[in-house]
Amino acid sequence: MRRIVCLALMALAAAPVPRPVLAQTGPSFDCAKAESAAEKAVCADPALAAMDRELARVYALAAAKGDDSSLKAMQRGWIKGRDDCWKADDGVPACTRREYALRIEEIRRGSAAARASEGASLGPFPYVCDGFEPVVSAAFVNAGEPVVVLRWLDQAAVLPRAESGSGARYQGPTWAGPAEFWTKGTAEGDEATFLPPGARAGVACRRDATG
Repeated sequence: MRRIVCLALMALAAAPVPRPVLAQTGPSFDCAKAESAAEKAVCADPALAAMDRELARVYALAAAKGDDSSLKAMQRGWIKGRDDCWKADDGVPACTRREYALRIEEIRRGSAAARASEGASLGPFPYVCDGFEPVVSAAFVNAGEPVVVLRWLDQAAVLPRAESGSGARYQGPTWAGPAEFWTKGTAEGDEATFLPPGARAGVACRRDATG
């Protein structure tokens, strides 16, 4: 009996100790091969790296359920646009963050598989606003530094999250002046106030459950 116990203890001692799984902090690509200013910015900024991982996640979901060749072509075009951020007036990091947010929203908007999976991005959700005829689409990207991507008609705006006492307040400059989107209750609330670019007053919005 003692021999059996000793052998069992020896086997346990020889067994490899499982290592803890560390959360990924870098982007989905190899930073040793980063070439563009945008790629180098992603490698240097954990918040941008988190957005890159979220983009890789929703891209994989969409590719598994859709037209992979079309998705690849669009992704190549997006990468070219992202790498042009060295030309941006507001700097490479800000431009890169905007490009990632827009691409994540675009994939989610076009892929039911990407929308159905829980992760660091949600939506887009349709909001109907009083006194503002177009439906406003809002996608929330919570990877890294949270932003909301708003779309209405042929317009789009990416607004960073700001401090607020309740709900979630997103505000920032756009091509036509400051804009704001403030949800009530939760970050992806059923009610919100939208200040369109250049407007003097906000309008009350409600998420359209049928959208």
